[in-house]
Amino acid sequence: MSEETREEEALYNSFRTAKYIEKREDGWLFDLGDDQLALVPSDDLTSEPALSPGDEAELLVERPYGGQWAASLSKVDKLKLWDEFEHLAKTGGTIEGTIIGRNKGGMSVDVGLRAFLPMSQIDVHRVEDVSPYIGRHQRFKVTEFDKKRGNLVLSRRAIVEEKRDEQRGELLEGLTAGQEFDGVVRSVLDYGAFIDIGGVEGLLHSSNMSWGRIDHPSELLRPGDEVRVVVLEWNPSRERLSLGRKQLLANPWDGIETRLSEGDILSGSVVSLADFGAFVAVEPGLEGLVHVTELSWTERIEHPREVLELKQAVQVQVISVDMQNRRLGLSVKRLAPNPWDVLGDEVHIGDIVEGEIRSVVDFGIFVELRPGVDALVHVSDFSWTEKVEDPRSRYEVGQRVQAKVLDIDVEAGRASLGIKQLESDPWETATELAKVGSLIEVTITRLTDFGAFAEIAGGIEGLIHISELADKRVERPAEVVKPGQKHQALVLSFDRSNERISLSLKRQELDNNQVRGYADEGSATALGDVLRDRLGLKGDD
Repeated sequence: MSEETREEEALYNSFRTAKYIEKREDGWLFDLGDDQLALVPSDDLTSEPALSPGDEAELLVERPYGGQWAASLSKVDKLKLWDEFEHLAKTGGTIEGTIIGRNKGGMSVDVGLRAFLPMSQIDVHRVEDVSPYIGRHQRFKVTEFDKKRGNLVLSRRAIVEEKRDEQRGELLEGLTAGQEFDGVVRSVLDYGAFIDIGGVEGLLHSSNMSWGRIDHPSELLRPGDEVRVVVLEWNPSRERLSLGRKQLLANPWDGIETRLSEGDILSGSVVSLADFGAFVAVEPGLEGLVHVTELSWTERIEHPREVLELKQAVQVQVISVDMQNRRLGLSVKRLAPNPWDVLGDEVHIGDIVEGEIRSVVDFGIFVELRPGVDALVHVSDFSWTEKVEDPRSRYEVGQRVQAKVLDIDVEAGRASLGIKQLESDPWETATELAKVGSLIEVTITRLTDFGAFAEIAGGIEGLIHISELADKRVERPAEVVKPGQKHQALVLSFDRSNERISLSLKRQELDNNQVRGYADEGSATALGDVLRDRLGLKGDD
């Protein structure tokens, strides 16, 4: 084999320093010396190399190509890097890189090429959420490298374990309650977080994280975060370590009496919603409860979420400060005047008011007296004479009605109205007119199988039982009376409480036995009236 042939074979897949000659249409031309030229194809590089004619560059000479050699600029750094990776994998060396994302079974790390970090090698504990690790630049141990495939496998766990083992022994010797450490969050669970304080992990319970309320520890901490903690308790025999964070923070209840008092108006943020109310943070770590009844003067709110949402900024008024139990009572509704107080000043019992019907229910209607203030007209206060079974048959939402104010309870937030009270009570007239034992003129209004009803005054009716229509036996009331006829009737009984009046057409007066009988039925007032008439006494005697 000639010397020239040996030199040519030595160029195959070799690194050579060459001088840049020029840019050609198919690539960049270099001088290898000894009358040998090399061409770096255009597709070898993604951008123009920063070279001027005469500059030297290292090439990977690969194979003969059209009377010259094909070479690569891009593979030089890559292959040298691969040689370094191969060496690190054999020796257990380390390298720095940046975690750039998640892939199947682990994470991707940029170390000059894309490396693989298995899930089991991310940390010393099981990692459920990898998002806190993305973007971190740190050192990794090279565990495997396949040069043919370019597969590089790393371990972060090995670095963490080595560092932790170094610190652990020294730390355990002097560990006592009250010591403070800068720890690293290893895992976050529902009840707290495990913190590594230098080779030893301790539990930071959620109750010791903050003076304020937290729904989940992840609101404050993520794996990998650094956090200042204090040792609360250390049990060497069980190697159980309890840590605290809030103990290093100012207690918001200290000196609160100098900062807050009832009536103060504060700005805060909603941090929690419960069935019974909303918790509002008014200072870092200081929260108060707005009970559901303190959200609105007029609206019936079943759950705070109807009017509030988490993180919403709100203004509140302090209504109580309980130092002993460390409870702060707040109110939203008290920032505005109580509309019932305003109503109590403007409207009084006996006033005639007008409003729009807001709702119709089985037992009455609710009429709006002021925005958000409704009063009830009970079904019994619709009419003096009619019994209304279904309020919807007479009233509808949106209809405007007049009514008289019957009662206002400002403290309870209730008011009652009456529609029938707009007119005089016909029962009062009937009471004066239809005294037991007196003869009065009545008008027959309707007939039934058991008798006839007759109007006494203003729609007030009395019953003439079929047995009281005539001295003879009556089979049907129509044999004796007809609607519209007027008759003289004897008042047998008057029951105002039950609105019942009994009349008779066949009698002209009551005997004493009948008076006693009617009295036994409960008409004490009527008995007195009859006795006065019998004795010829006046009402004042």
